[in-house]
Amino acid sequence: MKTPRLVHYALGLLGVLAGGMAVGAPSEPAISVKLPQASYNVRLTGNDIVSPHLQLHHSRKELRGRAFDASTVLSLKEDEVKGTIGGGLVNLKVSSQGDTLRGEGGFLGRPAEVRLSPMELYVYVGGCTYRLKNTEGTYIGPRSCDRVFAPPTEVTLPEVFQELTPAEQVALLLLSLG
Repeated sequence: MKTPRLVHYALGLLGVLAGGMAVGAPSEPAISVKLPQASYNVRLTGNDIVSPHLQLHHSRKELRGRAFDASTVLSLKEDEVKGTIGGGLVNLKVSSQGDTLRGEGGFLGRPAEVRLSPMELYVYVGGCTYRLKNTEGTYIGPRSCDRVFAPPTEVTLPEVFQELTPAEQVALLLLSLG
């Protein structure tokens, strides 16, 4: 189930007002996401992943908890991510080609794709395509589901993200941007 943009905006605004999830220089490692209508951090604290739409516990073998207000269990293997988010199936193949991480398959019952390299982040999820180029450590660029003159999307990945397994990285990118 996709959360409406207005809800993302309201949650991001509440985070800014409460000082909790505000985008900026988080004190904990976080995937920072700035969309044209909302901004939020996906905090990676120990074994927990927390954002306005994610409350997950992770290990090298599993992500478990709630995502998008639904019970979530994702099994992580070297070359795949499988499981469910609510009633939606997740079935992704994960691979590396040179310095590019790839993930392809189904996410919440719809096609999904991730390509992450030092130069580019490409994500197709929920009918929206992100084509972001790395600019001084932040991936910046347009999303296909935004208006033509909307500000660009920005995604910053913390250093600890590189320590995660390829399956964890693919799952987190789709969960963060889905």
